[in-house]
Amino acid sequence: MSEATRPASASAPAPAPLANLRDLGGIPVRGGRIRPGLVLRSDDVATTTPAQVAELVEAGLSTIIDLRSAQEAQRTGRGPSADHPLRYLALPLTDAEAAPPELAGQFLASVRTPEHVGQWYAKIFTGRKEALVRGLEAVADAPGTVLFHCAAGKDRTGMFAAALLAVLGADPEDIADDYSLTQDRMPEVYRRMGLAELSAGADIPLDHPVLAAHPAAMRTMLAVLDSHSGGITGVLRAGGLTTDLAGRLHGKLVQPVPSGL
Repeated sequence: MSEATRPASASAPAPAPLANLRDLGGIPVRGGRIRPGLVLRSDDVATTTPAQVAELVEAGLSTIIDLRSAQEAQRTGRGPSADHPLRYLALPLTDAEAAPPELAGQFLASVRTPEHVGQWYAKIFTGRKEALVRGLEAVADAPGTVLFHCAAGKDRTGMFAAALLAVLGADPEDIADDYSLTQDRMPEVYRRMGLAELSAGADIPLDHPVLAAHPAAMRTMLAVLDSHSGGITGVLRAGGLTTDLAGRLHGKLVQPVPSGL
């Protein structure tokens, strides 16, 4: 096993089951609902257990999209997923450390509300639109289940989920609702990452907007993109999204709802 596929630092968290893994299946979109079992979002898969990765592979996992920075990926590598013949696509949405505690330390003074977080999301989304479209292409092309993740499964993962859901025609409130499901999982995410104590030592409250998943943050991102960039799908079209790609995603992922239901 190469150093690039295994944790590169003794400071990497001990393996533990994922705390923020969930299926996008069932979310209502244009013409139906997302089919269960095809698209998963998660916190850092590199630090989960070999048993959990094996279970995911047995259930159909074929592709992992890693949204972490190169620095983060170097620290924890790919973990046990490297032991399986999975397609791995690195698509950094940030250039540097972007796990929530690091962000809270950087933005403690300037980011005081969920709306500030959403404005930051909009800047990243616009700046990384080409990478987001590459990720959507990977979802469309995958022969099995796709799992996308960052460190906590909140910020960058939430942005990618928003991109996918918007292309499929999800209502903005459903996009915000999916994002906010992470909120109840954050304490366990931080325990899993070994960062709850770090946050306390740095005097950063765990309800700091950067550490939380308030729906207002995602609503703000969507509103900013609507007002300045032609909406979320307009940004993605500028990044290379085509009608063909949108159609392939819809055909693969959307389960029609029978009339009358």
